[in-house]
Amino acid sequence: MTHDTTHPRTDSPETENAHAHAHAHAHETEHEPAIEHDAVVIGGGAAGLSAALTLARARRDVVVVDAGEPRNAPADGVHGFLGLDGIAPLELLRRGRAEVESYGGVIVSGTATDVRRTGRGGAPGFTVEVATPDGGHRTLRARRLVVSTGLVDALPPVDGLAARWGRDVVHCPYCHGWEVRDRAIGVIGTGPMSIHQTLLFRQWSDDVTLFANDRLAPDDADRARLEARGVRIVEGPVASVRVEDDRLTGVVLADGTTVPVGAVAVATSVAARSDVLVSLGLDAEPHPSGMGTIVAADPVTGQSAEPGVWLAGNLTNPGHQVVMAAASGVMAGAALNMDLVSAETRAAVEAVETWSADAPRRSATAPPTISETAPETAPPTSPQNQHPPRPGGELFDAAYWEDRYGAEGWAWSGDPNAALVDEVSALTPGRALDIGSGEGGDAIWLARRGWTVTGTDIAVNALDKARARAEEVDAEAAGRITWEQHDITGWTPPRASYDLVTSHFMHLPAADRDRVFRGLGEAVASGGSVLIVGHDLSDLDSDAHRLHHPELMFGVDELVALFDPVEWTIVTAETRERETAAGHEGPATVRDVVVRAVRAL
Repeated sequence: MTHDTTHPRTDSPETENAHAHAHAHAHETEHEPAIEHDAVVIGGGAAGLSAALTLARARRDVVVVDAGEPRNAPADGVHGFLGLDGIAPLELLRRGRAEVESYGGVIVSGTATDVRRTGRGGAPGFTVEVATPDGGHRTLRARRLVVSTGLVDALPPVDGLAARWGRDVVHCPYCHGWEVRDRAIGVIGTGPMSIHQTLLFRQWSDDVTLFANDRLAPDDADRARLEARGVRIVEGPVASVRVEDDRLTGVVLADGTTVPVGAVAVATSVAARSDVLVSLGLDAEPHPSGMGTIVAADPVTGQSAEPGVWLAGNLTNPGHQVVMAAASGVMAGAALNMDLVSAETRAAVEAVETWSADAPRRSATAPPTISETAPETAPPTSPQNQHPPRPGGELFDAAYWEDRYGAEGWAWSGDPNAALVDEVSALTPGRALDIGSGEGGDAIWLARRGWTVTGTDIAVNALDKARARAEEVDAEAAGRITWEQHDITGWTPPRASYDLVTSHFMHLPAADRDRVFRGLGEAVASGGSVLIVGHDLSDLDSDAHRLHHPELMFGVDELVALFDPVEWTIVTAETRERETAAGHEGPATVRDVVVRAVRAL
């Protein structure tokens, strides 16, 4: 399933709030690599959807990739699932998808063809290549993965078995024993597990026959147990099953003998659907039971041997019924979420420690404030035209900015910066970092379009105004913004953590400018964008900028030179004119430097 991609910039203020949730998970294929999802779940059966539901309810950004080929599709119903006993397999999945989507999860139809590790600095991170049913291709990025691709059943070469599979040819007595109860049941031998299977099916019928099928030779102890339970043993290879009036009526031996039965049980040989994991070094291995192959994982959490990858369902345990597979998905989703919580907590601690180390450089009048962490679906805040101080003020004196934003009224219009709207409207929402948020106009605009925002400013008063304005304009969007106090000259944003880093009109001396702007680039995840906007050098003779200092302004070429062409693609590099009255005595035409660069995958 795909979601409509309404362009937020065409929405009126009245419609923005109504669309905010939809935009949080809208996708435009051409911009898709720009967002790194919290989790991608490969395989949308009971296990995968249960993992996705757990993550979506934990407010994680989760995408499920599903080829629509559930292992149990031939079965008439799912059994032993409390409250849903007898539900058709495809109906269970339909309901599951709807539940995942109701919490903001996204379902993508297609087959995951390859997974590659792309995390930076030792952190997990992955790209998932997806072949879509229409012959197209998508690339998804994820912080973590759940793989629940399941198994493939291989039936023995007996004519007619496959056509009756899931109906009156079954394998699990707990799944289908009740439905074939009191019939004559024939168990076709495929290996040692067939004796175990026969003794189990004896619980549902007192007329059970084991067909050795030249695949097993019961020893004396086995024969004694089978005979004690009244199970007949028929030697010789099985050729086919007989069907009359759409009912299975017998097992036909190779010599032509037909043994009447009303149902057949058969232990299949299973093979893990693990091709997508090969590139990560996770190979299938024999299951101890001899039933086939699985991919090993922690039996409780589903953690694989590869950091950042969890496995769930029959991929790791061929004995799981649907309800057990679903439970394993819940466990994997919860374990994955805890892993993200731990990583985010470490990053928060490091950020506080970094601030503490830089504390002597900060004004005592501006202590740091860190708000409660916003949901990961929150949007990023952008700077609100942070102009230099009036003559006599210290450019990076927090006290000056506290005083400026502590005054009555608003310094800025509250509208988003024009360059932000032009450059970001078409991007897929993800995580964003806004440097110099001011009174929050850019941050609120981003949040209302589904971005998860960390908005920063040197002044606590600015952040307080921004927070109040966000709550007044759109309470739902406000819940997706985290406001943090930072002096960018002494604070280093976490590496490779954001899908968008934006800075508007941040005035820095040349000595700091290169270092700070390069640091903003380092904070961008692969496939993400950095957007830097400032006053162009050509405006020095403008009345509008008569208070600006030449050393604080820059040109396009200077910014472009900061980005290594091997690692970055320059998408926008130009000077734009716009009309403004904000912060000036009257209307003025100003020229802005606008540079947006996209980091390579």
